[in-house]
Amino acid sequence: MRISSLNGSSLMLVFQTLLPKNTILHQSSHFTSKTLSKSLFSRNLYERRILLVSSNNSRGRRKMSVGNPLLDSVEDVDIDESGTFKYILVKVWPLDDEKTFKYIVRGYNLEYHADIQEQIKPKFNKMKIDCFCVGGGRIEHNPQDKSILVYGYSMGYGQANHSITVEKLKAKYPDYTSITFNNEGY
Repeated sequence: MRISSLNGSSLMLVFQTLLPKNTILHQSSHFTSKTLSKSLFSRNLYERRILLVSSNNSRGRRKMSVGNPLLDSVEDVDIDESGTFKYILVKVWPLDDEKTFKYIVRGYNLEYHADIQEQIKPKFNKMKIDCFCVGGGRIEHNPQDKSILVYGYSMGYGQANHSITVEKLKAKYPDYTSITFNNEGY
């Protein structure tokens, strides 16, 4: 989908996705894809959000991976063994089947969230898998207490859906006593 092909209601949805939660937009708001791309963050962030919004529309609804051998070979969670570090939530899908996908969690002690994406992308390219970062945050992993806290957001990718991340972490660490999230902090 080209950015310039979005209609007014799609642009309204994009604005609501990109603006802070307490910002209210009215149906009478007048804007175009050109004003949107010039006024919000960077063009890169704008295009990532457009892809996220357009991939979730009712006409082209994607399906979660069910028994796809290629996607099954990708580990759902790969994070550092302990400490506090940045993480990203990534949507992955086979190059030949854009409608089948799954979410994965990657978290390492790197300087930027984008560094994580740069580290994993070449591996997926070799496997003929495409990936898209849908958001990020931080993970506080304490294996001694058997606890994980997911929180915060990424300046470049926005906030990940922490509930998906927690779901994936609970499956990976079933013996942990506390795996929670909050939307506080950076």
